[in-house]
Amino acid sequence: MRGNILGIFFSILSGVLIFLIVVAYTRSDRTAPEFRFSATDIIYDSQTTDNNLKVGINAYDSKDGDLTSRIVVEKVVLNREKETAVVYYAVADYSGNVTKQSRVFPADIADIDSFGDSSETMEDPMFPNIAASDTDILSGEEETSTGEQEAGEEASSAENSAGNQEP
Repeated sequence: MRGNILGIFFSILSGVLIFLIVVAYTRSDRTAPEFRFSATDIIYDSQTTDNNLKVGINAYDSKDGDLTSRIVVEKVVLNREKETAVVYYAVADYSGNVTKQSRVFPADIADIDSFGDSSETMEDPMFPNIAASDTDILSGEEETSTGEQEAGEEASSAENSAGNQEP
């Protein structure tokens, strides 16, 4: 008898928990925020900052409202052939929903080349000491400095000679 009462109690408790989970899930915010862009006359050059790139962009969420202050510039990729800069933006609402979009700006490649721009160099997280430019990554080529290559060759020849020696 006591086992039947516990079984009924746990069955009712399970039903109540399932109901609460369904209610919490349906009331949760699963709608991502949206970007709104307006026209701007920005030309990307060596002096352009993230704040300059955020001019003319707003972010809104149906639950949280204005999220413009939470916009971040993820990265900037230069296209030297078309003389443009693609800027990637991201914004997250307070529920963790994320939206990402990009925007294309004209770029002053001559100015960027003369002053150097660190945003065009991307670093591979698997190999942090080897940097490659965007054009090399897009074409599938990797840069290797001759010093690193020579050091690698010396290490491999030392291993081979050590392995071939007799005790």
